[in-house]
Amino acid sequence: MSRARLAVHACIAFMLLAAACCRDGRELQFPSDHGPHFDSSHEWWYFTGLVLDDSGRSLGFECTIFKNRVAGKNEFGYLGHVAVSDPETQDYTYQETLTRPPVHGIAEGIPAISITDFSFDFSDNRTIFIRASSDNASLDLELAPRDSVLLHGRDGTIAMGDGLPSYYYSFTDLSTSGMISFRGREYAIVAGRTWMDHQWGNITAFGVIWDWFSLRLDDGGALMLFRFRNIFGRTVRSNWTYRSASGDVTYGTVFHMQAHRTYEDAAGACRVPLDWTISIPDLHAEFTVLPLFDSQLFYSAMTPDYWEGLCRTAGSINGAPAQGSAYVELSGYCRLIG
Repeated sequence: MSRARLAVHACIAFMLLAAACCRDGRELQFPSDHGPHFDSSHEWWYFTGLVLDDSGRSLGFECTIFKNRVAGKNEFGYLGHVAVSDPETQDYTYQETLTRPPVHGIAEGIPAISITDFSFDFSDNRTIFIRASSDNASLDLELAPRDSVLLHGRDGTIAMGDGLPSYYYSFTDLSTSGMISFRGREYAIVAGRTWMDHQWGNITAFGVIWDWFSLRLDDGGALMLFRFRNIFGRTVRSNWTYRSASGDVTYGTVFHMQAHRTYEDAAGACRVPLDWTISIPDLHAEFTVLPLFDSQLFYSAMTPDYWEGLCRTAGSINGAPAQGSAYVELSGYCRLIG
């Protein structure tokens, strides 16, 4: 058999395995599905929040743990990302930490992970503890759900940019308290709203070029929008989930987005579209999403560089005013330098 035919057979086998991973007909079960899944090549636990310290100062943060299968092995490496956004000074501080395999003490279905400098733990009373420690930014936060798990794609699965399925759910309203430190100063966090995403599947490099929006509305509602692009920048699929303040959930795949300016970093490596307008016909909804400041780029040695920014949003749903905060992640807008 030729190498080309072997490659085709291997590709087909991988696609079938990937589809089987997330279309096995099972319903998600909690708390076990908060933990890792070793039949998936990629998995991440993503926390982003807008918080207040004891002086009333607003900060944004990202804390993420990535799990990735090592090529050719049944082993996983872990990557931690932590970032803090300070709108008052327009300062963005970030750092990443790699934990190479073998990694011990992590079990399938157990909702707790501890790796180098990063950890999360779901307690028996549903409280979530997240910790990250680095030279540039650290956090130690206690999160408590104020609403139930929100499944995306109706059953907790969506198709990624490569067409392969992934499991995906969120906690959209986690009360937040604890400590954040960066630039040599510690902040006592007394209030806040954090959004958690957990996603896993056998995802390829073509599945991770996206524009992701999480709108946390002041009335308690939440809106997630995911637009996937191909390597030419064209939209290949999209997905949205809206939970109203009363708890009603609506799903869809059609929305329209338009950026009105571009932010270019100092190195000329990234050109990021900003100042978005979004319309969702099925919700009769329109929003503007504006960054609190532009320079919120995470330059990573392990993943593609991405813009992860604290934003504000305002608009309307079914004719009623709606406003709040947002976190936005934009990938695929940076090129390699050198």
